[in-house]
Amino acid sequence: MKHKSVIYEIIVFSLIFIFLIVPPFFTAPVSSDFSLFSWDFPLKQAGLFAFAVVLYILSRNLNTKKGFFFPSMLALSSLFLCALIIKIVTKTPFVEHKTTLPVSSVQWIFCVLTFLFSAVYEEIIYRFYFSDALKRLLDFSPATGKKWVFWFCEIAGLLIFAFAHFYLGIAAVVNAAFAHVVLRLLYKKTNFIWNCFFVHFLYNIISLILL
Repeated sequence: MKHKSVIYEIIVFSLIFIFLIVPPFFTAPVSSDFSLFSWDFPLKQAGLFAFAVVLYILSRNLNTKKGFFFPSMLALSSLFLCALIIKIVTKTPFVEHKTTLPVSSVQWIFCVLTFLFSAVYEEIIYRFYFSDALKRLLDFSPATGKKWVFWFCEIAGLLIFAFAHFYLGIAAVVNAAFAHVVLRLLYKKTNFIWNCFFVHFLYNIISLILL
């Protein structure tokens, strides 16, 4: 990396880490009778969505591999299988809180927008950006070329995404960890982050209704 690009990358990574990655770790745990969604217009999610799309446009790799339907369906099936196993083993939903379904067409629209914005934001930040950006920064250090750098970045991305869901309960952490592995593999396999968005969005919508 050139000197200016390194400074730019460090600044962007630091700001994203401080203002987007860290805050979920300080979210208070929710009680079992807490309803996570109110189904109003998701203003916060819309703002995060807009930021993530800009980040993607500025950072994207246009070398997209083929393979959309099969790997995406395999990933989606894996996520549902993991969620069902967790539900059976723990005898609780993988998210330990009350979920109220939308009751009107307007609420359903807001529900879809909430999951759409959240899926795009999380996939761009956690699957597309974080691990790869961290590796780019470490590659500029004396650790360049070391095998542990790759694994450190991947494990860091996994742990950060998983424990960002700790406020929802330990089952949610396990489920999120598995989801990250599946979606990260899907992205690296196809080099197309919108595969991950598609799977993430469908998974959340169907889970809301069935799980």
